[in-house]
Amino acid sequence: SALLFAMHGATILAVSRYGGEREIEQIVDRGTASERAALFWRWTM
Repeated sequence: SALLFAMHGATILAVSRYGGEREIEQIVDRGTASERAALFWRWTM
């Protein structure tokens, strides 16, 4: 689970590099970016 959490964090950081700074603000508000990353990892799994 720790590995998945690290991959999840790395995904959010990768998204933030490619114009995802706005989504970081949305994480505080709605958590939409983290939900997208969670859905992405569920899809990859």
